[in-house]
Amino acid sequence: KEVSKRAGTTSQASHLAYPSPNSHYLCPPTVKTSSHIMETLKAKAKEILTDLNEQFKDNELAKKVKKQTGIKPGILVIGAGFILALFSILVFGQEFFAKAVCFFPPAILSLAKLRSGTIDGPFWITYWLIFNIFNVIESITDYVEECIPFYHWLKLMFLVWCFHTSTKGSTHIYENIFAKFGDPVEVDDAEPMGVPSPGGQYVENEPEDEQPLEQDTNEI
Repeated sequence: KEVSKRAGTTSQASHLAYPSPNSHYLCPPTVKTSSHIMETLKAKAKEILTDLNEQFKDNELAKKVKKQTGIKPGILVIGAGFILALFSILVFGQEFFAKAVCFFPPAILSLAKLRSGTIDGPFWITYWLIFNIFNVIESITDYVEECIPFYHWLKLMFLVWCFHTSTKGSTHIYENIFAKFGDPVEVDDAEPMGVPSPGGQYVENEPEDEQPLEQDTNEI
């Protein structure tokens, strides 16, 4: 009996120490969070790659490269962008690379929206205001760049978050910070401003129809 009791106790202890494969084993929260992040990044990368393949499928150069090497247009664009980014970082430095990424794509996007007549004024004005705040601070002092590790990379990620269409950080900053600074200023003597038409040309606002003054019937 004592031997059987000891055997039963040992089996229970081993069962508790090593749970069976059929038991419901709960993963730590950190493991679940990291796996969820990896799955999200993989799905986003596949989505970007699919969009690039769709956009450059009719490109003649991409067709020739795919015919000779079998590389898809999306991978070709990503590889060319990586080589260009690495070249600019090694030759011109990380400061130039960060400023180029934060200036040229937003400039192209904002001009395209302006020509199409669908520009989001608060979004782009807030972005360019933040961009110039960084430039003014950097032109005055080098203290920020020297004291903050990886300053240019942190600035790059923040500004990309501001202007990217999937995050629209500039809209959040405008609604939570800039929109709360005082009331809108109304100017009585302001001249009428043009509005962008779909063709990209500015058209003056049509003046309101003036109502004829009512004549006084009791003329003397």
